[in-house]
Amino acid sequence: MANWRHEAAEAVGTETAHTGGTARVDGDTWQDLGAARTTDDGLAVDLRGTSVGTLLDVRLAGAEGPRGGAAVPVGARLRHGVLWLDDPGPVPPECDRVWARIDAADHRAALLADLGFAPLADRLAAGKPDRAHGDPQRACFLPGVRLIWGAPGTGKTTLLTRAATELAEAGHRVLLLSRAEQTLPVTVDAARASVQQQLVDIAGAGQRLAELRRLLADFDPSAFAAVQRRIDDQDRADALEAKLVEAQRVYDVAAADLAQARQELRRARDEWEQAEDGRRRLTESRALSAKLADVDAELARLHLKVERRRYRGRSRDRTSLYRMERERDALRQRVETATDAAISAERASALDTALSDAHHWLDEAARDESEAYTRVESLHAKIAQLRSAKPSEQDLRFHADCLDRGLPELQDEYDELARLSDEQAARRGQLEERLWWLGERARADRDERLVHTDRLPHGDVGEAFDVVLVDDAGTRSAAEVLAAVGLAKHTAVIAGDAGSPQPWVVPSLRDDAAVRRWCGATVLAHCGIRTEADARSHPGCYVLTTPPRRISLDATRGGRGAEGTTDGDGVIVLDTGGEAVRHEDIVASLPRGTAIIAPHRTAAATWSAAARQRLDLAVGTARTMHGAEFDAVLVDLVSDDWRVRTRAFASATTRARCTLYLLADAAALAEADPGTPLGRVRAAQADVRPVGRIGVPAPRATAETGVMTP
Repeated sequence: MANWRHEAAEAVGTETAHTGGTARVDGDTWQDLGAARTTDDGLAVDLRGTSVGTLLDVRLAGAEGPRGGAAVPVGARLRHGVLWLDDPGPVPPECDRVWARIDAADHRAALLADLGFAPLADRLAAGKPDRAHGDPQRACFLPGVRLIWGAPGTGKTTLLTRAATELAEAGHRVLLLSRAEQTLPVTVDAARASVQQQLVDIAGAGQRLAELRRLLADFDPSAFAAVQRRIDDQDRADALEAKLVEAQRVYDVAAADLAQARQELRRARDEWEQAEDGRRRLTESRALSAKLADVDAELARLHLKVERRRYRGRSRDRTSLYRMERERDALRQRVETATDAAISAERASALDTALSDAHHWLDEAARDESEAYTRVESLHAKIAQLRSAKPSEQDLRFHADCLDRGLPELQDEYDELARLSDEQAARRGQLEERLWWLGERARADRDERLVHTDRLPHGDVGEAFDVVLVDDAGTRSAAEVLAAVGLAKHTAVIAGDAGSPQPWVVPSLRDDAAVRRWCGATVLAHCGIRTEADARSHPGCYVLTTPPRRISLDATRGGRGAEGTTDGDGVIVLDTGGEAVRHEDIVASLPRGTAIIAPHRTAAATWSAAARQRLDLAVGTARTMHGAEFDAVLVDLVSDDWRVRTRAFASATTRARCTLYLLADAAALAEADPGTPLGRVRAAQADVRPVGRIGVPAPRATAETGVMTP
């Protein structure tokens, strides 16, 4: 067996080449898993009927892929073919598709070819596991490689899971190769949520811009503005009409004031002119009085000169004195006459003031009248100008329609968003790049002490585990189990059921001895275990003796399970009556969480298509459902009689915990040969019920407390 590793690796390589698989994974390749569906339980993608590898990263992105725009990292959980997504937080509207990096590579060949010191794998490849002794669970804690055989429901998975947890808690690094939900959590990051919200806001603005562009497709802003101006002009003209009335009133008052000022000026001028002679006499009186004062002064001087002493020329001066006295007397007479005919100085001043005030009043009144007139004429001209562009009835209808639809406000909003669009486009690219790198570090660190997976780990070749526990070895190829055991340093335990569906090999390779040995056979068969008796007699194999689950086709009689329960618990044959199966009706009436097991992939695809709206249902074949348990299971016996799939049928009928529905034609059951799957159903004497037009009938009412209705 020195070359078993090389031989097994070549066999796996041959199989991989024929099936179109790959031996390596390209971590930069993204796959479009489809559009995310919104359900009551959150976002989901229906992947039932497809083979999904190991999820490495999941993002919500657009049709261009995660590197073609925003890519929101999201936690995911793959359960029974449905990928359930955690709440991703704010998501840009274009991120409506689920993209994933998936490791779909077959690591068996690489692991086998690069195995170093692997004594456990060598012993198992030689068909010589270590001796089994003591409690089966203790085998998980003992050095060496050992086998565990157990019928479905005997607790193999529970035993391995419990042991793996205890070993990990004790500090050992454990690989548990068992059917499990794939979970891919992401860490909570406030910075990432902020970036996502900003992208949502920008995308919302972009969507709003596109929506506004659509709403404004038939709107002409310039035409609306022109109509609005004409309507506004009429409103302004109406307002100016009111101002014109007031301006006209002001003008009338100003005109009346001007007329009164003119009349007052005429009166003041008349009075002033009538007092012209009096003013002249007053002036004359003032002039004569001044002259009289000069004469009196001269007389006084002469009197003093003549009366003081005698001198030569005295007589001449006396003559002058007499003459001036006569002149003085004449002036006095004239002053008295002028004074009597003159007006008073106060009267003259009052007349001058009245005339000046009248002139000033006239000037102000004329100015006010001119301004008021100019205002009236200006308003008349403005109103005439505004009235010249009166809107038509069509303009008014167009304007009213635009206002009813809110188009002007929408246009203002569009202009503002368009103004910001270039800036937001540049900012969006920066945010998308930042979100990408935040997503790269968003994956939560896993507990590396316990690696629970259904596929060989995709880590670096050469990594090792202290303990390797393999479940469902009855359906895994010997090459896969040996590759896993080769990773164990101290302990390896392989559990399975020889009656499980065998590994599938393409028909074209079934004549290849190496492929048949390493890829088409199980490690149990490799060690000579094909039946329960073989397991009991094998020194390296434990046999679990725990009673299997109570829902068993062989343990059912008359609709009763192993413990005598009826109806709700047990096996129920749904009779189609020879009619075509109404898949949609049956799917719609199945209890929540039911599994539908079809005989082959074609039938499974038909059921999957009917169950597109029921993501709570698991759909597949016995091979894809092996290792899983459900409260209720429906096995399709109409699409195929399972005659050549006896192992698969045996596995399918052991998947139910409470209720096993067998969809079949009662007439075909009556004619079935003993030992065939249909013959086994007939021999079980299960309760037979017609399917009816509404699908699966509800269980009959019962007073037995042990009955569980699905």
